This record gives sequence, C-alpha cells and structure tokens, in this order.
Amino acid sequence: MTEFTKEQLEMFERLLLNQKKDLLQESVRTVQQMNEPIEAFADPADRASWESESIRGLRIRDRERKLLEKIDAALKRLVDGT
Repeated sequence: MTEFTKEQLEMFERLLLNQKKDLLQESVRTVQQMNEPIEAFADPADRASWESESIRGLRIRDRERKLLEKIDAALKRLVDGT
C-alpha cells in the first residue's frame, strides 16, 4: 500500500472538497432552472427538444449525485487514515 505524506493527503482533501462544492453549486443551478416558469412553445418540436434537454440534465445530476457519494466516502477514508 502506498503511504501518502500529510501534504499529499491535504491536497487530495482540497481537491475533493472543491469538486464537491462545484457539483453542489451545479445542483442548485439545476433546481433553480427547474423552478423557472415553463414557457409556452408554439412548435411541438421545440417543446420536445426542451423536454429532452431537461431529462438529459436530470440524468447528469443523478450521475453527479452518485459521484458526490463517492467523494464523501473518499473524504471519510482520508479522515480515517484508510
């Protein structure tokens, strides 16, 4: 097993915390966008395109949620020293 120096562990912790912060900010933006009033679409194709983009965004957020769980687990291992 590779032993890391205290500086390396602190660097990993900073990187993980920054990534977590960025993901959480993106999540807040998504929620804000979802709470905006839905505009009326004159063309059904425009509506379908908007819905497709919304679903895609939600799938990305779900993947990011799973990544957040992994980040939290990694941070716990850093604290535990494992």
